[in-house]
Amino acid sequence: MIDNPYPDKWQDLQLGVDRICRNVGLQSKVEVDVSTPRGSVNVDVLAVDELSLDNIKYIVECKNWSSSIPQSVVHSFTTVMHETGANIGFIISKHGLQSGAKEYTRNTNIVGLTYLEFQQRYFEAWWTRYFCPRVGDAADRVLQYTEEFNRHRDREYDKLSQENKDLFDQLRAKYRVSSFILAMFNLPSISTKIDTGTLLTPPSDLESFKIGVLSIITPEVTWYGTTFRELLDDILQYLLDAEESFNLLFGKYIFDPTPISGVGVDGPSI
Repeated sequence: MIDNPYPDKWQDLQLGVDRICRNVGLQSKVEVDVSTPRGSVNVDVLAVDELSLDNIKYIVECKNWSSSIPQSVVHSFTTVMHETGANIGFIISKHGLQSGAKEYTRNTNIVGLTYLEFQQRYFEAWWTRYFCPRVGDAADRVLQYTEEFNRHRDREYDKLSQENKDLFDQLRAKYRVSSFILAMFNLPSISTKIDTGTLLTPPSDLESFKIGVLSIITPEVTWYGTTFRELLDDILQYLLDAEESFNLLFGKYIFDPTPISGVGVDGPSI
């Protein structure tokens, strides 16, 4: 899944939920004091969809307990939901809700989920809005070095020594295919009308994506990530290393002065 679905500490669960919320485009914070008619109440995660017409508000209660969540917790959370005016409430835990708690939430705006179920619920949005654009952006920087026609690159290439020209040609041959295909991951964010076939379809599981997609794009690379976030970091590092190999030949990134963003950084909300 996106992250380890069984975090050791409740803080990891809380931060993981917050990070996924931000990755899919919500404005999200942890440990937020929210005003109510009875005073202030602290919520684990508060997320707002500022792109929605009504600024839909999500409140999340994180319980990294070793047992299922009882109905009493849902009762208390119902009060918080009512008094804060939240639109949707999640109670996210390791083992979900007890049967009575599940029944209590029926036909309400409160949803009880395990952390695994929460990730499954938002995986497609995370894939489309976060994973694909980050891969596409990083690959596009390498593609400027490897693409068939690029006048600026060709002018800089002509300034290289013959030894460095030979090294450039080797690097270009090595990364030409992977940079071109990985840059295509940005296409859905550019236009929803572009048909990318099955390449960018959210994968059913990590291993099928490694075998069915990445092994074809980069047959020389073994990918070890055990979650999609770890795999994303590995792909970004691969592309960063590729770009740096070209940069070293020219003494800099020749296309613009923008520094390369760090690997593994979540970045701003989308």
